[in-house]
Amino acid sequence: MAKVKCLVCGAVFEEGAEACPVCGVGEENFQPYEAVGTTFNKDTDEKFVIIGGGPAAKSAAEAIRERNLTAMITIVTQESYLPYNRPMLTKAIIEDFGYNGLAIEGDEWYTKNNIFFMADTEVIKIDTDAKMVRVRLRDGSFGGVVYDKLIYALGAFCFVPPIKGADQDHVVSVRSIKDTEHVRRIIEERKATKAVCIGGGVMGLEGAWGLKAGGLDVTVLETAPGLLPKQLDDPASAKLEEICNSKGVHIVTGAKISEITEDAVVLEDGTQYEAQLVIMSTGMRPHTKVAEESGIEVDKWVVADSKMQTNVKDVFACGDCCVINGQPQAFWVQAVETGRIAGANAAGEGIEYEAIGSSMVIDAFDTGIFALGSNGKDPDKEFRAVDKSEGDNYEKYYFFEDKLAGVILVGDISKMGELTQKVADKASYGEMFG
Repeated sequence: MAKVKCLVCGAVFEEGAEACPVCGVGEENFQPYEAVGTTFNKDTDEKFVIIGGGPAAKSAAEAIRERNLTAMITIVTQESYLPYNRPMLTKAIIEDFGYNGLAIEGDEWYTKNNIFFMADTEVIKIDTDAKMVRVRLRDGSFGGVVYDKLIYALGAFCFVPPIKGADQDHVVSVRSIKDTEHVRRIIEERKATKAVCIGGGVMGLEGAWGLKAGGLDVTVLETAPGLLPKQLDDPASAKLEEICNSKGVHIVTGAKISEITEDAVVLEDGTQYEAQLVIMSTGMRPHTKVAEESGIEVDKWVVADSKMQTNVKDVFACGDCCVINGQPQAFWVQAVETGRIAGANAAGEGIEYEAIGSSMVIDAFDTGIFALGSNGKDPDKEFRAVDKSEGDNYEKYYFFEDKLAGVILVGDISKMGELTQKVADKASYGEMFG
């Protein structure tokens, strides 16, 4: 069956879907997709071990099997579930999709491709000399998994700042299906009517909108002076804040949080926001501890070259735990592509990763927000700003040395596919506006 690609998140799936299984947007955001094929084949009896259970891990396993029909492939993960579409967790935070509603592929795909899945298994250390992954199994016992080639795809975890009271049961960071189950349990047990989301980033805003859609009174506390300051310019940030407030989600910027009590979040100035549920959305940190303790190079992220090879022979890295040429790979489409490259090269092909731009897209508050490239705030660069806003739609372009360097859309984001290509092509002002 033919496939399509979602312009919002980059996911690829079979045509005919009414909504993207990864980010939930409608089919107006899809475009035809032609799969990247390969003629490379090297069937061996090698043992490939992939640590991590996200989209990068699944993509790596798929790439290996496409090139090697006989090797043993094992995925080792702490998750209880096969790889699933994690972005939907915050987009519809209180909806119970069930595992089957989120899975990238069902059990039959792994059976068909002879990929062994070790769930509920914690990676303790990698013995790179013995080529063995030391693990703690679901029953608490310890074991080892031998490999010939290893792919490090442990992903990232939610960072929780040292706020007094952040360790309470009704304070939740959403990263897994278990976390959303926890959220629903708290709402039911505490008969929650009010929630506070600490952090006004993409996941915090999506989570807030999901809670609002579920009938809760929601406040977002953001420590920065405006929403999404790294992605939006100040006018766009102010417009987004206005939209959120108009849709019933109360935004507080510049919030300095003192503590979280049993029924409120307290600011340093004494202001209290009632909350039976608190969602922490204060950023992500890559899982690097295992790499550091195993002799794999780490510079905040696991360091990989353009072929996804680490400094240790036969160990590759991919997904949002790694950095390539100084650039983190934190977006879904980047995770999938780096996984594909890591798997292909572990199998012996030797192809290079071509950097994928990190755009931001939000579909919430009955509007769309799209940002790609520069937001014009770099003090070392002189930008030419072009404002094409009209009515309720915000449309801003930033040119550097007469080349399109950044785009921000709030409201109508239907041009995002076209503009993504324009940024990639470094279109000139003349080409854009004649």
